Amino acid sequence: MRTIHAGTLLALLPLALAAQTTVAIDNARVRILSALDRPHQPTALHKHEFNRVMIYLDAGDQDISHPGAATEHHHWKATEVVWSVGGPEHISENVGAANLRIVEIEIKKPAPAAPNKRNPKLDPIAIDPAHNKLIFENDQVRVFRSTREIGGREKWHEHTGAGRAAILLAPLAARAETAAGSTPMSGGAGDAFWTDGYIKHRTTNIGTTAADMIIVEVK
Repeated sequence: MRTIHAGTLLALLPLALAAQTTVAIDNARVRILSALDRPHQPTALHKHEFNRVMIYLDAGDQDISHPGAATEHHHWKATEVVWSVGGPEHISENVGAANLRIVEIEIKKPAPAAPNKRNPKLDPIAIDPAHNKLIFENDQVRVFRSTREIGGREKWHEHTGAGRAAILLAPLAARAETAAGSTPMSGGAGDAFWTDGYIKHRTTNIGTTAADMIIVEVK
């Protein structure tokens, strides 16, 4: 797992001062931000209150500077996912030539006192490893990449814990099924979805492109 101790944009600054950042979802568990980091526009000195999952939608280069310390240089790959620990004040800057789009998932609650109990027969990573690849896991989140071919349908599975975020890496048109029935689900790359608490479901890709998303299970 790649971990960084400071990241891009926002933090304790008011949203009005970070016009390239918008809030997609904000609830008691998470705040999900969509950030557009333009080239050579360093942020103000700031810090992040919460630990975050960072999803880089584009490849790019970024410098993170801490007062009195050496500058960190990062090269991000498109769709790279990292864990960013809240902490010291810093300035970040996109030092590449193109815009850098980032989805940030701030985890508002500390780790639970007891770990989640998973049923291995309903764990999506365990029952369908060909379509669900673990990226990393720690005491606050489990993060994996989920793909589905055109017309493909998932096995029934569950997500435990406080809830789960799904961040699309490609356009999606799907039908989500639970015991209560089915509902449509659609969006474009970078869109975020949140389901609170426990859920048992399966989805079918009814679109014209392969489904590709990052799943962040919050413990």
